[in-house]
Amino acid sequence: MKLNLPNPWSVAIIAALLGSLTGSGTALLRATTTPLRTGAFATRSAKSSGPRPVAQTSETTYNFGRVSLGGTGSHAFVVRNAGTAPLLITKGTTSCTCTVSDFEGESEEKNSRNVSAGDEIVVRIKWTGKGEGGPFRQSASILTNDTDRPEIAFSIEGTVIPTWKAEPNGIVISGMSANTASQAEVKIYTFSDQLPRLKKCRIADDSFANKISIEDRPLTQEELHDEPEAKGGFNLSIHIAPGLPLGMIRTSVEASFSLDEEDITAVVPVEGIVSGDLMLVGRKWDRTYNALRLGTVSSQTGLNTKIFLTAKGEFRDNVRPRVVDIVPEGLNVKIDAPSHIGGGDVVRIGIEVQIPPGAPPANNLCTKTAEQGYIILETGHPNTPTLKIPVCVAIAE
Repeated sequence: MKLNLPNPWSVAIIAALLGSLTGSGTALLRATTTPLRTGAFATRSAKSSGPRPVAQTSETTYNFGRVSLGGTGSHAFVVRNAGTAPLLITKGTTSCTCTVSDFEGESEEKNSRNVSAGDEIVVRIKWTGKGEGGPFRQSASILTNDTDRPEIAFSIEGTVIPTWKAEPNGIVISGMSANTASQAEVKIYTFSDQLPRLKKCRIADDSFANKISIEDRPLTQEELHDEPEAKGGFNLSIHIAPGLPLGMIRTSVEASFSLDEEDITAVVPVEGIVSGDLMLVGRKWDRTYNALRLGTVSSQTGLNTKIFLTAKGEFRDNVRPRVVDIVPEGLNVKIDAPSHIGGGDVVRIGIEVQIPPGAPPANNLCTKTAEQGYIILETGHPNTPTLKIPVCVAIAE
């Protein structure tokens, strides 16, 4: 009987396929029976032979507790070289208010330091209280030549306590009327263990002093609970009498008090728009700031524009404007005769404002360095007898 032996090449191919399938099956079996590991994985590297530095520190976080706004604090972290070779440390990255101020034993200009084997060094971290108060966490780091610990990050945390805080931090009075009274309140909180001693409260703009008054009283314990960490303070009630000029009101409340033997003035902005039976409209009338904005005008060409004064209410027919003062002197003002609109419910009066060619130079652009100009009218209205129209203008040669 003749045996037909398989071709050697066929045997080799079949063996290779069987080996591949066996290996894949083994790998699949291991993958399905080995539990999945999570977390950090360390790469294995051969330890270098010979001396090497080892950086050690007992703490990397420190809580400052309460830090006053603008105050500074620092803490000393100790770094020890537990190795057998010199440890080189260098100042690393920091957050905006936290710095590695120095390494003990070196000047502040020294950015790095060698620590001998078995020695230690103090790394001082400095922090300044900034912002508006509240919890904080900042960090600073150092770099080392320890291959197992190339960077050490230090964190400091705590709470910034402001000296004082106003709530609200600005007073916006809506719906002010020239004919009725208005009122607003603001609380001034203090955070020192010593209670504040209020000395004086006033309105910054003296021209409002006869129309705006302020009453004060200490904050109650219940009110203090509304502001975490507050220890004292006072409540200010602002009373606004009728008769304020129409338009935008911008001023501030100034409260002067002593705290921890320091004299402090808390300034709280106050603003609002006073409305009434009289109102101004026109192409160059800025309703946002309630001012006539003429900009820069050449004295060679001059300017001519018109705004309108409207009057409503029971005294509308009493309104007969008359100019009593103008700044700058280069302005000319002409007032039209009243006319009735809206079925007679509203009286409209045109006010023509001119800067004639050849007017003298002036700068009244309503900026910090250039005070506003104005037109003051006697109106004839019993509730608003005087109307001041702010004018923002510069007359250039």
